[in-house]
Amino acid sequence: MLLVLVVLTTFATAIRAYYLPALAAEHEIDHMQEVHKSFTEFAAKACSDTPSGVVHMPLGDGGLPFYSSLSSSGIITLDPGGSSINISLENISEVSKDVDGVTTIHNITNVSSLRMWTDDLKAGEYTVFINNNTENRTSIFVSQNGALVTNTFANNSSRGNITLRSGTPGDSLILGNTFGMDLLNIAQSEFPLILNDTYNDPDSLPFSLTFNGSFQVTYTPVNETLNITTGYFKYRASNNYWIDQELIFENGAVILKQGRNSEIRSCPFMSFENNDSLLHMSVFNITGKKSSLSGNGNSIVTLRVVGSEDHLYSNVSNIRMDISSEQADAWNKFFISIANDTRIENDTVYSSFHNRTVWITTREVEVTLP
Repeated sequence: MLLVLVVLTTFATAIRAYYLPALAAEHEIDHMQEVHKSFTEFAAKACSDTPSGVVHMPLGDGGLPFYSSLSSSGIITLDPGGSSINISLENISEVSKDVDGVTTIHNITNVSSLRMWTDDLKAGEYTVFINNNTENRTSIFVSQNGALVTNTFANNSSRGNITLRSGTPGDSLILGNTFGMDLLNIAQSEFPLILNDTYNDPDSLPFSLTFNGSFQVTYTPVNETLNITTGYFKYRASNNYWIDQELIFENGAVILKQGRNSEIRSCPFMSFENNDSLLHMSVFNITGKKSSLSGNGNSIVTLRVVGSEDHLYSNVSNIRMDISSEQADAWNKFFISIANDTRIENDTVYSSFHNRTVWITTREVEVTLP
């Protein structure tokens, strides 16, 4: 009996000392892989055209059967101001941009194309202001019965105060349909007259255009700079038998951090197209209330793509990109292989590209924790 007791005690001790920790470590590894899948799903939903979605985030592994006390735990954190990106574009040949709502574009030297464009024509007034001056504008009036009239207002020393009324391109437009009108076509709009006045006045250059409505514009800028607070969404594990790790979604990339080392584990926001002549970047602005949640159960994270904009810059001689992030080491490793020049200082990575057309898509993703 004593011998049997010794054998059973030794067997139970061996199970508790070796088998259970190994089994728990394997269980926690499987859990971290599930968290990684959740972050990959989060990135896919943020990049998709679906306006909203939910992602299930397992905070802990749930523990082994009959040994729930061995369960790991985790904490998820949302910080909309945790990181940022600055993109500077120098010596741009041309910019094409779609605008909707009230939008102001600065530092313009020339406009090569401009048209009102909408897939859902509504009654109302659509306007374009020069230098935010209500006395230098064109207004497009669409009535409830589909009639359309454009008025151009000019106020300068050479012309004085004038009101130029153009014809009506359509008296029976159908509301709700697609509609486009070229504002630089002299047969439809007198807007080129006040644009030419702006070009010929050195004190007005560069100038700005303010839009109220849906328009498509192609213009030549002085330079262009985008400053975007990207933020991040992060999971940090508290494991009992496996290495503590962090997974971070930041600006389209899923980053794995272990100790002081971090690396990008899924493709971020950049790609090269058309034989590397086109640089396409998707910049993600994470918004929401700064918050965190911890536990060892399952959490549901809600995300909603609030809006996106496309910006196309033709033949840019120099593109500089500065990323400020707690995961600067991961971004530095990524840019070393694709950028012309890359360096890192403190928590900021500085990279540059040369002689490319640049297509930037900005997305605002609203994240809500339970």
